[in-house]
Amino acid sequence: LRIMVAKQISTRAGVIALALSLAACGTGDSNADTDAMDEALLDVTSTGLVSALEPGQAPVMIRFEGQATICMFVVPYQKDFQLADWESRNFVDELAAKKFKQLGIQPSPLCDDATFVRRAFLDATGTQPTIEQSQAFVKSDNPKKREALIDELLGLTGDPERDIHNDSYAAWWTLKWSDLIRNTSNGGGQELAMWSMHNWMKEAFRTNRPFNQFVSELVTAKGSVYSSGPANYFRIFRNSSELTEGTAQLFLGVRLECAKCHHHPFEKYGLGDYYGFSAFFSRVGTKRSEEFGLFGGESVVIVRSSGDVSHPKTGKRLQPTPLEGEPTDHPLDRRIALAGWLTSKENTLFARNIANRYVGYLLGRGLVDPIDDMRSTNPPTNPELLDALSSHFVDSGFDLKQLIRAIMVSRLYQLASQPTEQNKKDDRFYSHFTVKLIKAEALLDAIDQATESQTKYKNLPLGTRAIELPDAEYPNVFLNTFGKPRRSSVCECERSVDQTLASTLHIVNGETISSKLADQNGRVARLTAAKTPVKEFIEELFLATWCRKPTAEELQVAQEFVSKQADQQAGLADLLWVLISSKNFLYVN
Repeated sequence: LRIMVAKQISTRAGVIALALSLAACGTGDSNADTDAMDEALLDVTSTGLVSALEPGQAPVMIRFEGQATICMFVVPYQKDFQLADWESRNFVDELAAKKFKQLGIQPSPLCDDATFVRRAFLDATGTQPTIEQSQAFVKSDNPKKREALIDELLGLTGDPERDIHNDSYAAWWTLKWSDLIRNTSNGGGQELAMWSMHNWMKEAFRTNRPFNQFVSELVTAKGSVYSSGPANYFRIFRNSSELTEGTAQLFLGVRLECAKCHHHPFEKYGLGDYYGFSAFFSRVGTKRSEEFGLFGGESVVIVRSSGDVSHPKTGKRLQPTPLEGEPTDHPLDRRIALAGWLTSKENTLFARNIANRYVGYLLGRGLVDPIDDMRSTNPPTNPELLDALSSHFVDSGFDLKQLIRAIMVSRLYQLASQPTEQNKKDDRFYSHFTVKLIKAEALLDAIDQATESQTKYKNLPLGTRAIELPDAEYPNVFLNTFGKPRRSSVCECERSVDQTLASTLHIVNGETISSKLADQNGRVARLTAAKTPVKEFIEELFLATWCRKPTAEELQVAQEFVSKQADQQAGLADLLWVLISSKNFLYVN
């Protein structure tokens, strides 16, 4: 096969010619085909003529003889464009600005301080700032206060009195990775094993264990699932197929399911790649132990001395082989060789996958989207930025906090979410902040905080926050309605990122919020008992929900709304309900 891509030629009509010279070996027959990966932007004929339908950037995929590659097309939104009022704060901004210039996109201005403090708290720690915290930040005249806040939220100041958010940070990211790794009791008597895994992960995030070490400990773990937290990885993924597919998708962003039976239609991986990777797990097994008889006997992860994988079609025994690598083994445990390759500084698949995931978590969309589908035919929107972030991650010693910090201190992260006339069509280059529905657990905690009415969870003490819940098995209507995942899949898609009809109805008339508003020990009852003036009452409700005081117009409307109610307390409770039901509260803006 020879695929020759001619120069991309743009005419006034926006038509681009892509010349493909396709020569098949032997017969001279051509069975190549081309596909536009975004049909709203590009149209491709069977002969390879690409027409731009709209300004933007999109790839065309070319397939031939089981192989696939892409060609990227860029049609600027504006000609002779000059980026105005942009001041780069780090390499993230420099590479984002380069892309803005290439596409002719003018980004939105910076968000205000009240928006930023709420955004930063929720993204870094999954918690809403208190009234005191948000007000102190807004009133501060420190020109570096945003960077200082980020360091405090990530526990990077080195001062224990300032690094008070580290436990929230650990709880929040433990929740995220517990969802992905699928740590749950399944309601089947595995509570002790689930807690073992949960506590190990939380300690790793609390102490900021290098992520390559975190992953190495997972994939090489053995011993009791009760006493060794990471050994539960092999309780959750119970056979070599689950381990192969789960490990590849979690830590490489590669979806190998299709390659189990045939060559991946949009990827380079085939059966040999799948089963060669699977061979790393072929000698891992479990046995039962009665040492913890009180708990019904625990499972112990062991490594056997034999066990191989054969190619399903040829029957040939396969050596353990990394994706796109050469066979490698270890005399004691094949997984040691896997961990060495998987988390190596030279393995760009690992670093790029993690960097892309955190871009998605913080900026609302990955450079590669979906964020756990890093195939070659799904290219990043800004390859240079993804390469730079992954290099930064490696150079920092696989430090997740430094990766998060690099993104959060950037001007790109701190842009306003309101699009302008110039960038309203952009939904993938971060010219304005992408609003994100708050995750179910963080949202319930924020409602608890706003109403001053705590939720009690089964078998856990009052005061336990939703982001601290270790299991997926909690009979909480609110969490289940708002998409708390059951941890049945490693796919990021298991957790809904959009509001549903059920969640909307629950906000409007569900029992969760109504009972908290009526709580006699809650905020509304406390302020009413203190005979707080209505104006101050309203201001506190805005601060407790939107992290800012109301504008003059909002204050007037709120006062009129409350004054029309026969019962002032009921009117103020309704106002708080309105604020909680708004997009200003339900979303990270």
